[in-house]
Amino acid sequence: MTKKLKIAIFTETFLPQVNGVVRTIEKIVKHLEKKGHQVKLFAIGEGEDHYSQSPVIRLAGVPFSFYKELYIVKPEDKLLGKLTEFDLSQTPIAALQALIPSKHSVVEKELEDFQPDLIHLATPVTLGAIGIYYVEKLKLPCLSTFHTDLASYAPMYQVPYMEEFVNAATKMIYSRTDRILVPSRSSQKQLRKLGLKNIGIFGRGVDYKLFDPNKSNKNILENYGLDPKKKTITYVGRLADEKSLPELITSFKDLKQKHDDIQLLMIGDGPSKKNLLESLKEEQDYAFAGLKKGEELAELFASGDIFAFPSRTETFGQVVQEAMASGLPVVGYNSPGVRDLIQDTFNGYLVDDQEGFTEAIAKLLDTKTLDKLSQNAREFAKTRSWECILDGLIDEYQKLIDVNKR
Repeated sequence: MTKKLKIAIFTETFLPQVNGVVRTIEKIVKHLEKKGHQVKLFAIGEGEDHYSQSPVIRLAGVPFSFYKELYIVKPEDKLLGKLTEFDLSQTPIAALQALIPSKHSVVEKELEDFQPDLIHLATPVTLGAIGIYYVEKLKLPCLSTFHTDLASYAPMYQVPYMEEFVNAATKMIYSRTDRILVPSRSSQKQLRKLGLKNIGIFGRGVDYKLFDPNKSNKNILENYGLDPKKKTITYVGRLADEKSLPELITSFKDLKQKHDDIQLLMIGDGPSKKNLLESLKEEQDYAFAGLKKGEELAELFASGDIFAFPSRTETFGQVVQEAMASGLPVVGYNSPGVRDLIQDTFNGYLVDDQEGFTEAIAKLLDTKTLDKLSQNAREFAKTRSWECILDGLIDEYQKLIDVNKR
């Protein structure tokens, strides 16, 4: 009989935040529970103290000024904790926290009570460094997963030398873990260039039963002021600078001059929403639906026609798979993560620039082309189930635990 495992997961982002990392962690937790393993989650910031059947240990945190969706652990030292409230002191404190593993009284007590077999660090930064401290103190095996390419965000936020620093920090942090798993071959190649080793692939599955073209309900578009008869260009994801959404808006505006039968549906929320709305104020046939989950998201996905994804900073792009499962061909840039999913001219189009992005969407406005690529997208998604991928993750856990016992 296979021994039931105790896994402590440290994640820099978790509910109530909604993003690709969180959704992946949710899948991992539920699969571990289903297989009879125990999980204890460590997260930053306020929220529920349980997810599914597993406890969530919440550490006090503050939003990071460089990237507001990322929280840093608030130091237990009162003076340092106070300093993190000021933007100018946040970056050096966060850097020290990330690079110098340190103890934390709450984490220590919870780990002593739980006695985990392995610590899993999800995109380790300040909370990850605390996890590394206890990996070394308790002599536990450690697996890390690379979800977010923070270095690629730096140029957009115009922080001097931030990209170089984040790359150096990434190498220093991940090199202290026994095994690194990345979502795609592009990410694997990227981390190898930094000198990191022992890197495996932990892909992302897609729930093709939840995301299903048969859930299409064009009438639902009327709830957002859209026309069920027009072709819908859909985007799902965070509304943030790193997603290059102004390029999608530009393409939409250009296409509207020649195609009156198209409309744009933006699903998600984020700091760029106000600016995006401002850029569309002279336009018609667009809607912002806000954050959506579950069946409601699946229905909106399936009710679209084309998925337009202008981001160049993805380590994977889970929404790309969900769009394909929903029968939407995808237009995206030939960039890490996305290029591992889009097979050009088969289930979508890979492009290199703004002009190509617009032209690719225009090609899909042809009904015959759209129907063909839509069917291909669905068939591609059906080959990528979560069950197999998550079983592979548990195998990775077990191998590290077995080696640690020798």
